Amino acid sequence: MATAAGTSSVDTETECSVCHELFKNPKLLPCAHVLCRHCLLSWLASNPEALCPLCRGAIADPKEKSKTKGWEEVVDALPDDVAMASLVESTRVLSKDHVCVACQSVAVSICLNCSDMVCKACSQVHIKFSANHHHKIEKLSSMTAEELATSQPDHCSVHTSKPCELFCPTHGAAICHLCASAKHRACPDLTELTEAADKSREELSQMMTSLLTEEQQLEEAVAALERHLEATEKVVQEAVAEIDQTCDKLENSVKECRRRLMKMTLDAKAKVKDTVLAVKVTLLDHRGRLTSHRRVADRTTRGSTNKGMCDVTRALRDRVKDLLVTCGQRRADLKSVSMVTLTIDAAAVARIEKELSELGQVKISPASVGPVQNLGWRFHTNHGTDIVLSNDGLTAERVGGGNSGIVVADQPMVPDVLYEDLEV
Repeated sequence: MATAAGTSSVDTETECSVCHELFKNPKLLPCAHVLCRHCLLSWLASNPEALCPLCRGAIADPKEKSKTKGWEEVVDALPDDVAMASLVESTRVLSKDHVCVACQSVAVSICLNCSDMVCKACSQVHIKFSANHHHKIEKLSSMTAEELATSQPDHCSVHTSKPCELFCPTHGAAICHLCASAKHRACPDLTELTEAADKSREELSQMMTSLLTEEQQLEEAVAALERHLEATEKVVQEAVAEIDQTCDKLENSVKECRRRLMKMTLDAKAKVKDTVLAVKVTLLDHRGRLTSHRRVADRTTRGSTNKGMCDVTRALRDRVKDLLVTCGQRRADLKSVSMVTLTIDAAAVARIEKELSELGQVKISPASVGPVQNLGWRFHTNHGTDIVLSNDGLTAERVGGGNSGIVVADQPMVPDVLYEDLEV
């Protein structure tokens, strides 16, 4: 697992979120989060669903772990975060006691090339050695881990004593001149490492710009969703208030209408909310991925060697391209988000009120079992299954013995008796 930091002021950026110590063998996850190799293996061993402990993003397909392919092979296939490793090493060096490597007195400076801490007197001696005459000495008080990391020389991974001066695009590797003549003689387009690093720096800058732009757009999309939820809530509150006012006017005869409208409105709200929250979760997840990748690109630009910058660029290139496409598709999903709307037909309300008022004017003699005086109205078409209307709504008959029906007289309607409204 990670190595413990020598000071409590170590930036948490260099700490593993699992063991809370300085990264050791940091691995770059598909979601752009970073974990120690050992911590990642331990996490996968206890969480076989293979999800990132920070964002629950997929680390790998659990099916990749088979009898012949365990988690170690899966983890080793993940790219190393060389920029983070370099930053961690610089942090570790700066967290040591400031003791001169030569005379053991208090060190005030550090050699950017070999990371040796030296006192004021020994710093002059250090650069006088022929092997160190090109070394650069800086004060410890102003030195940062990023500055120390970017000042480290690039050494060939094969010939560790040789500096990396070339870059092979074919193999995506920083190499020395010995490697170029021995193993990369047939590789075309060998370039100077500084030139390749400049291109990588430019590409990383473009990545950061694209990621930041997309991140801002997702932020705006999330804010729009929040406003959408607020507007939906406001519309629903206004709708509920209008429903209450309308139902209060219609009193007991429209209690069922109130219940139905309330249910329709709240169901619509729930559907909109579920849709919005689902889209919001997706956008936040992609925003987190964008942020993580942007931080990796930014950290690499700020604190990586040329070789590390090339390696990280290669690791991020396809991811960022796919992530930007996916984010664009997710933002397009916003077009499918709907708004809750409720319209109360004022004319319908007035018509119902008028009909109820007219019904209230109906007077039928309790003893009447035949034709009644024509008051110029028809029986209301809103009736239960026990009421049968005929004669264009002028005749009502109650059938059966149920209670489902509208009473249009001052006495309950008697089954098998016709109640007629005579035309004028």
